[in-house]
Amino acid sequence: MATFREEEVEGEEDSRFEYAHGTVMVLAWMVFASSAILFARYGRKVHFGSNDKLLGEKIWFQIHRFMACLTTVLTLLGFFFILVQAKGTWIGTDEGRVFVHSVMGGIVVCCALIQAWMALFRCHPDGSYRFIYNWLHRLTGVLAYFLSIPTIFIIITTFDANRTGMIVILSLWSAWVVIIVIILEIIRFGIGKSSSSGMEKRNGAELYDLNGPPSVNTEDDDRDTAHWHNRILILILINFIVSIALAIPLIVLLWK
Repeated sequence: MATFREEEVEGEEDSRFEYAHGTVMVLAWMVFASSAILFARYGRKVHFGSNDKLLGEKIWFQIHRFMACLTTVLTLLGFFFILVQAKGTWIGTDEGRVFVHSVMGGIVVCCALIQAWMALFRCHPDGSYRFIYNWLHRLTGVLAYFLSIPTIFIIITTFDANRTGMIVILSLWSAWVVIIVIILEIIRFGIGKSSSSGMEKRNGAELYDLNGPPSVNTEDDDRDTAHWHNRILILILINFIVSIALAIPLIVLLWK
């Protein structure tokens, strides 16, 4: 009886590493990675009050870097948990969807490591080769993020318990990501169009004779632009809240 009990406890402990792997990966890619990407693309003009810097760096960059670092750390932690669960061995090809999950997950882990390496050795923002880093950083991050979604989907289809609930939650989150990106892209396009219009007004005013230039009121345009940037910040914060709100029940179902 004691031997049976020890084996049962040992089995539960092994399962905990697997669940811990899923927990940190869900937090990394549903919550922190999405926030890091949204801040990098849409939050560059974000202000908190009259300040646009935090600890000597742009606010958007500090938040992006913090979220990206959390994503990388949690991803590596999750990789460690699953290595412990598998006792250092790789899943066999006969495992089907679990094997596919392991391969795609391995690519995501590699992308996270590459991102960290590139960030540590990136060139100066004014460097002539900076555009190479920018594109590699962007492409690697997007690849990892969009691979993480089907990677999670694939593994939850192998669960017997709570599979439907987890699929519903992950589907809602995927739909939310599409919706929030579309909304932010529309706002970004509108801001760009408004900025171009304001620039044309300024350039047009300069063509007139200095004795009688037309009055060009750009304060309203700047105020509108700042207003839209505030809305972007609110939407990014809403995304963070929604991601947490969906990640928590997914994690709860995972541990049941």
